Amino acid sequence: MYVIYTFLYALGLCAYAPRTLWALFRGGRYAQGLSQRLGHVPPDLLEVEPGGVWIHAVSVGEVHAARGLLRHLREMLPDAPLLLSTTTSTGQSLAALSEADAHFYCPLDLPGAVGAYLDALQPRALLLVETEIWPNLVRACAERGIAVAVVNGRLSAASLSRYRWLGRWWRSVVGQVTLVCARTPREAARFRALGVPAERVFVTGNLKADAAVLASPIETRRALADLLHLDAGAELLVAGCTMAGEEDLVLQAFARTRAARPDIQLLIAPRHPERFDQVAGLVTASGWRCRRRSSGGPDGAEVLLLDTIGELPVAYGLGIASFVGGSMVPTGGHNLLEPAVYGLPVLFGPHMENFAALAAEFLEAGAARVVSDADELADAWIMLLSDEKQREEMGSRARKVAFRDANAGRRTARVLSEFLS
Repeated sequence: MYVIYTFLYALGLCAYAPRTLWALFRGGRYAQGLSQRLGHVPPDLLEVEPGGVWIHAVSVGEVHAARGLLRHLREMLPDAPLLLSTTTSTGQSLAALSEADAHFYCPLDLPGAVGAYLDALQPRALLLVETEIWPNLVRACAERGIAVAVVNGRLSAASLSRYRWLGRWWRSVVGQVTLVCARTPREAARFRALGVPAERVFVTGNLKADAAVLASPIETRRALADLLHLDAGAELLVAGCTMAGEEDLVLQAFARTRAARPDIQLLIAPRHPERFDQVAGLVTASGWRCRRRSSGGPDGAEVLLLDTIGELPVAYGLGIASFVGGSMVPTGGHNLLEPAVYGLPVLFGPHMENFAALAAEFLEAGAARVVSDADELADAWIMLLSDEKQREEMGSRARKVAFRDANAGRRTARVLSEFLS
């Protein structure tokens, strides 16, 4: 079955090749790390002592989760090098700012590529953030006696059904996973239903909550406010992780909100760096002055554009109310905990499939509100700005939800260190 999987995987790569080659030709994000993805181990990794812990985090969200774990692993496993791999270039940018000893692009799930890294690094364990279970990588670790753990384990009911469809083979793949640190009891039960023995499954909480709690001291927020030329006491709306099709809706909502509150400002943080220039154009085309974090702009600009990687968790701390993007368009939503940890009321759209359980928890706690379009977003912002009591109550509830898992990193690291030692 592994032969069939590898053949189909390689076939998919071939089908994807024209798009990748076009991106390479344009000098896009896929140009970075191509040789690493194909199994070429970079020279600096060859100098790392064997016996380290390899953590794989796909992109920005997973890297944030890993950052909440790294510092605790450093404390509990002081002699183990910590290695962080990602799939995307945005993830690499954030990984470079982490406490990892080295960072690199994860190889494609081809036997030769993953084998080259495992033979070079000789890690004592591979930690997969959330649900990145790649069959050839997991199998290669099992063959070499390398422990494989899923951390911040996330498994929806829909994903469980899809995995079950793969039958006995997928159960054999998952059976090679040594340990699962799940976010919630419900997700832990799903991992057990997938075939992970009960004694290998632990509930340790949500690392993204832990990362949000630890990520942004007050000094860092003040420094970002100065860089944005944000006046002390300014009222700021933050729209984070916006996707194509959402910025227009956010700007329409902002226009209505500013008509009611002429002193309010808006910060937009697009999810993908390749869209920064496009979003800047949308802002100016809408008639607003735009100040960019990277290159500046007019003082007193109505709209601030956060065109950097890794600063959104800090920027949320400057706001008075938030909108979490990827949710008014069908892309699955993004992390609600980042604004919630600052006591901000959380607004999001109806498409929160990737964070369905967390979204339900926020709604049940009265800490969030669903907005389906620009008018509903504007209505919600105007209500929150005009009703301070309601805003503070929603924000307080949101903060309580976020802090329920504030020690997830330490709990996860403790389980891992006891297991690995």
